[in-house]
Amino acid sequence: MNAQVNAKCPLCSHATFTEHRFGLLRCTDCGLVVDRRIFVPELDHNINMEFFGEGYEPQSSVWVRWFHSWKNRRYLSNLRRAGVRGGRLLEVGVGDGSFLAAARAAGFEVEGCDLSAPLAEQAAARAGVAVHCVALDELPAAAYDVVCMHHVLEHVRDPIALLRQVAARLRPGGTLHLAVPNIDCWEARLPGWNAYEDYHVSYFDAVTLRRAIETAGLCVQWTSCHESFSGWFLALLRTLLGMRPAGSEIASSTHAPGQRRRNPAVEHAYRMAMVLAGMLTWPLRALQGRLGRGDELLAIARVP
Repeated sequence: MNAQVNAKCPLCSHATFTEHRFGLLRCTDCGLVVDRRIFVPELDHNINMEFFGEGYEPQSSVWVRWFHSWKNRRYLSNLRRAGVRGGRLLEVGVGDGSFLAAARAAGFEVEGCDLSAPLAEQAAARAGVAVHCVALDELPAAAYDVVCMHHVLEHVRDPIALLRQVAARLRPGGTLHLAVPNIDCWEARLPGWNAYEDYHVSYFDAVTLRRAIETAGLCVQWTSCHESFSGWFLALLRTLLGMRPAGSEIASSTHAPGQRRRNPAVEHAYRMAMVLAGMLTWPLRALQGRLGRGDELLAIARVP
């Protein structure tokens, strides 16, 4: 059934959408899935301030640091596979700063950029590097050899504009490493899929991600799909707890990331259960990755 909205798709400018699952919309032309709130002006800025503004503190525990270390090694391995082993690197959306620290240890000259003042300050202190709390288009053009943007594109109303800003910051032949949630993963059929968050407004599959990158003037060099070891555990747990996407009429209230506090004993039990579930689902996760149905899409693109 077509959904009536007075706006255009942020990827292809088509104006007709169909109802997707859980109250989300799918463009009938390019297939991009969006939260219907994406058409609200200044939404991404307001979401950033609400969820990542003053008082925000990233989750920090030995488990979280271990998980991030594992993920950072995987991202750096992707860059090495593409022949990228050094140069001036900018991370857009710095999280807790762990990737900046890992990239610096791997031999890159690193900087960060984030609109959240708490995130910028905390990441700069953790990584010991410059983190600019400014919009990306305020940074100098053609200044970086590598730009990394991990789980940021799904937060913005105009992904093409952001990717064009990224392309403009890269030197000729420069490299973008990009990661986003995959709306085509099998867990996305569950309302508790952990990428259904109040601060996500667009959802990509392999086709729409490639189209977004190429529309922004970058050349896709490599794409991949990864299924995280925690994907099924979190999707099933959140579904059982009744969590729903923000666009759904039955959406549950969610908390800003980093604001959850757990008793240490509960934290250890929870994380151990997660690891065990990841081990038990390894054959399924490997199959998902090979079939392009993992919960994370990755791409490396270059400036022509």
